[in-house]
Amino acid sequence: MTTRRTSRHDVQSDGTPEPGVIATPPARGRTTKPGLEPSPPAPRSREEAEAQYIAARDAWTSAMRHASSGRSADLASLAIAQEAYEKAYAEREGWLSGARVAIPFEGGEPRNGLDVFENQDLAWRRVREARQKAPNRLERLVRRLTRRG
Repeated sequence: MTTRRTSRHDVQSDGTPEPGVIATPPARGRTTKPGLEPSPPAPRSREEAEAQYIAARDAWTSAMRHASSGRSADLASLAIAQEAYEKAYAEREGWLSGARVAIPFEGGEPRNGLDVFENQDLAWRRVREARQKAPNRLERLVRRLTRRG
């Protein structure tokens, strides 16, 4: 019995290959193994966090089953799925804990142009004073020479 690889013409109407034909493996670089999809955006609600966690958990368990083959591609897929699972787990725990994150903002009255200018002037004065407090030897010598002249 002779076997050969499938092509489009060797497939029956139900999608299975004809008898005596070996199904071709998927092309390199086009794998559908779990963990190789781009990471989803950060969840915006508790339900989204839970859904992402479940999807990452399922992908991780599937990658663990595939990694038992010992192939390096399967092990790499497992590592990627593990990272995605840990990230989804941390996001889910953050949502479940209900911890709130403070977002700082500048309150108070709106500042007009004069206030901004005054604050800049005060900042420059502090910089100039800091420079004058600790002069080095050369600066002291230049000051002495310019005072006498």
